[in-house]
Amino acid sequence: MTLRVYDTRSRKKREFSPLNEGRVSMYVCGITPYSPSHLGHARCYLAFDVVHRWLEASGYEVDYVQNFTDIDDKILNISESEGVNYSVVSNRNIEDYFKVMDAMNVLRADHYPRVTETIPEIIDMISNLQEKGHAYVGGDGVYFEIDTAPEKYGQLTGQTLEMVRAGAGGRVTDSGSGKRDHRDFALWKLAKPGEPSWESPWGDGRPGWHIECSAMSLNHFGEQFDIHGGGHDLRFPHHEAEIFQSECCTGCEPVVGYWMHNGFVNV
Repeated sequence: MTLRVYDTRSRKKREFSPLNEGRVSMYVCGITPYSPSHLGHARCYLAFDVVHRWLEASGYEVDYVQNFTDIDDKILNISESEGVNYSVVSNRNIEDYFKVMDAMNVLRADHYPRVTETIPEIIDMISNLQEKGHAYVGGDGVYFEIDTAPEKYGQLTGQTLEMVRAGAGGRVTDSGSGKRDHRDFALWKLAKPGEPSWESPWGDGRPGWHIECSAMSLNHFGEQFDIHGGGHDLRFPHHEAEIFQSECCTGCEPVVGYWMHNGFVNV
């Protein structure tokens, strides 16, 4: 039986054909573990569990990667309110996530990289983008400059640069930021007093949200892989930002063969 999937980027159903015969590389955006798992997590990872199981039942060898965004503003806010290290918050919610997924009989991914374990690769990728003219240093960190690759905008949503307002997409814009244009997005955030941070060529800080998944997926699979999945809400800004970063860094287009997004739980 042939698998046909709806590819968000091409906006059509396409017959699935992996890069390497008999093998499938699949990356699905994982949780930001600031709270216990909820119904939305179940919706997403059950959907991709079906894909995972179908591929294996069809004879494919699946290399499945799912990340944990274990450092984030929400995690830091909770850790500060509780007076504990950020890792206490992320670790307990990751443990809860596995308990919930196991209870639902969701097959585990092969790899679960964490942002905090991928800092050197993230810094290397930002440096690469800066050397190629796609990134610049602002007063509070490093940003990707959208206007260096405007043709990549709207690849998953169909929206144009003119349609986007400052602040669209939640984590796309921070108040008081040092960006040149409201459409640009953070690659590296300089640390505020008391925040966890890592050394970098631009000063102590931590990664922006979008660069994390680009670095983790490319670090594991190389310049191209078959499937990138996640919730419908991640199309913009997160996944469109990944297209900018990954394709501008590697020079490959497309880096991802098939973009797949699950829908929401409607109550």
